[in-house]
Amino acid sequence: MRRKDLADKQGAARASAREPRQARGRERREQLLDAAAALIAESGLAAVSMHAAAERAGASIGSVYHFFRDKGQMLDALAERHDAELQPAFDRVLQRSDAEWAALSPAEVVEQLIGWAIRYFVRHPDALATLDLHDQTMHAEFRAVIDRVMRAKLGEELGPQAATTLDAVVLGTLLFTREQDPRSRDVVVAALPEMMATYLIALEAKRKRTKR
Repeated sequence: MRRKDLADKQGAARASAREPRQARGRERREQLLDAAAALIAESGLAAVSMHAAAERAGASIGSVYHFFRDKGQMLDALAERHDAELQPAFDRVLQRSDAEWAALSPAEVVEQLIGWAIRYFVRHPDALATLDLHDQTMHAEFRAVIDRVMRAKLGEELGPQAATTLDAVVLGTLLFTREQDPRSRDVVVAALPEMMATYLIALEAKRKRTKR
């Protein structure tokens, strides 16, 4: 989930957004980001512009340009805000031991590995829209965690297979739903945990049969 490397690359091409020092400035900046988030949730990324964010927030266009150089910088700031909220939960995933993962039920594994993130994206459609799902560093980190957990849960034979499948299902679905109508997106994303838990239950049963 980390975007540090992505942020470094973006920073080389785009100066950092202005960080206000006073509380009033921080509040105004957050209002502008909230406005951009609302526009994305309602109509997608195409609806976001500096003028649209200013109008939605009840701010002057000069106020928007005071904090953000352009639309891209504003979206970067929005993505970074979500990263800061997601990172503690992802850290907890990393800190859980293999033995702890192995002791969980399939539904608990899905919930604690992926479910919390899916719910976050359902609550925050703008996070799904601004998440760079093509960033290779972030994807590799996410895949490594899934692979470790699946090996702990299903063993060396079925674990890698499950990791590959879950990785493809989660990232593929998020990419697909990012461009869909909000109602359709919410239905699809919300259904993912149960689908993945059912898949893991089937693999557990298969593993038990092969051990006999």
